[in-house]
Amino acid sequence: MTKKEIFKNEIMIKMKYHLDKNQMSILETTLAEILYQVDIVDAVTLPATIDVSNEYILELYELKRSLVLRPKTMKVYMSTAREFVRYLNKPLVQINREDIEYYLRLKIREGNIGSSMNNKRRKLNSLFVWMKKSKFIVENPMEGIECFKETLKPVDHLTAEEMEQLKTGCRNKRDRALIEWLRSTASRIGEIPHVSINQIDWNSGEVMIYGEKTDAYRTVYLDRVALKYLLEYITEERGLTTRSSQPLFTHSKGDRSQKMTEDGLYTQVKRIAGRSKLERRVYPHLFRKTTATNIVRRGGSTEDAGLYIGHKPQGVTSRHYISRESVSKVFREYVEAI
Repeated sequence: MTKKEIFKNEIMIKMKYHLDKNQMSILETTLAEILYQVDIVDAVTLPATIDVSNEYILELYELKRSLVLRPKTMKVYMSTAREFVRYLNKPLVQINREDIEYYLRLKIREGNIGSSMNNKRRKLNSLFVWMKKSKFIVENPMEGIECFKETLKPVDHLTAEEMEQLKTGCRNKRDRALIEWLRSTASRIGEIPHVSINQIDWNSGEVMIYGEKTDAYRTVYLDRVALKYLLEYITEERGLTTRSSQPLFTHSKGDRSQKMTEDGLYTQVKRIAGRSKLERRVYPHLFRKTTATNIVRRGGSTEDAGLYIGHKPQGVTSRHYISRESVSKVFREYVEAI
C-alpha cells in the first residue's frame, strides 16, 4: 500500500462517523482526483510506517465495503470477520490456509451445517479478496478451500390452505393490504419502505420499485385482489386518494404519514402470523419463496420465477434488456389470482 493510499484511507476512516454512505463515496472520488498529481513523502511530523493491525484492516474493510453493501449485510460480514480473528488471535496478514482450515473445523464441531459453513467461507473469501486487492497480502489463503456439501431441502413455502389461514390473523385493512402486497409482488421487505401510493398504476397494477440489494429498478405487479385491499386501506382507513405521495405503508398510531421501516414490516408480519395460530414459521421472505414455487407449479420455468421475483440476471444482455412485457407475461400467466 502506497503512502498516498494510506493517507486517503486515514482521512476516510476519520470521516466515516460524520458522513453518510453517499457522502463517503463522493469523498473517496474527490480525494482520488485531488491526490492524483500529488506526491506524498515522509515528514518528521508523520510516521514513516503504519501499524497494519487487525483492527485497522477490519475498520478499513468495513469502510470500503459499506459503500456498496447494505448496512445489515455489512454487519453480518463484519461479525464473521471479527469472530475469525477472535478464534485465531493472529495477524490477518499472516493467515495461511492451515489457519482457515483449523477455524472451519472448529465451526463444524460446534454443529454448523454445510450451508452455514459455505456462508462463512464466502464471507471470509470476501475479506481476503479485498485484502489482496488492497495490497495487504500477496496471495489469498482462501484459494483452494473447497465448498462444503449441502443437503438440499424442499423450498419452504406457504400452501394455499396456510395462506388462507394466515389471512385470519389480519386485524385491520393495513394488515390485509400488506399480506396481499407480499403475495402478489413477491418484493423484498427492504424494497417496500421506498414505495409511495402514487407510484402504483391503479389501472394495470404495475409498480416500479427500487431494489437496494440489486441497486436497480424493477417492475412488480398487483392483481385485482391486491388492488382491492390496498385501495380500501388507503381510502377508507387513511382517508387518502391514489394520487397521494405518502408512503404506501405507514404507522397506524402517532404520525400516520410516517413510513413503516423494514423492521416494522417484519414485526407486523410476525404479529399477523401469531394471531392466525398458524403452526409454522412465517417471515416476509417466505412470500417470495411461495410466489416462485407457485410460478413453477403452474407451468412456469425456474427462469420465469427468477425473473418475476427480481433475481439479478447473469448475462450482460439480460441485465440491460429485460422488458416489462416479459415480467408482465409471467405475472398474468402464473401469479395473478384466478
